[in-house]
Amino acid sequence: TGLGLPGGPTGAAGMGTHTDSEARQLGEILHVELNPGDASIHHPNLVHSSGANTSSRRRCGLSVRFISTDVHCLAEEQPVMLLRGEAVPGVNCYRSWPKYRPGYDMPFAGCESWNARRYKDVEDEAAYFSRTDFPQMEAEIREELEGFVAELND
Repeated sequence: TGLGLPGGPTGAAGMGTHTDSEARQLGEILHVELNPGDASIHHPNLVHSSGANTSSRRRCGLSVRFISTDVHCLAEEQPVMLLRGEAVPGVNCYRSWPKYRPGYDMPFAGCESWNARRYKDVEDEAAYFSRTDFPQMEAEIREELEGFVAELND
């Protein structure tokens, strides 16, 4: 069951965590029941929530925000990717698009030409995309993920 306030951006309450009582003060509560495999797409400032996941399957969340190239992302630690248009100098530092690694990544339509046409940032390439020790990289990612999950369980 989702908790949301109708009205799109005009019902926006800003970033942060809100208690149920605070949410009720913002307006009418709309309950939306999602079935397995469904997705909820809404304005990022819409107050929303969900009950505990009582199934044996994981719940996954993905947040994607599209902004024009003249909008400055204030959270420097957030990766910003240029998907279309030209970068405006001094506005954001755009992350390189990931490399396709034949024999390691799953092939996709256009994978043969992906590396030649992907967006590349010189500094990002040196810091993140110069490594080729994929098994070690995977082990480091897994270790970091397991540490994160352990923190959640504490």
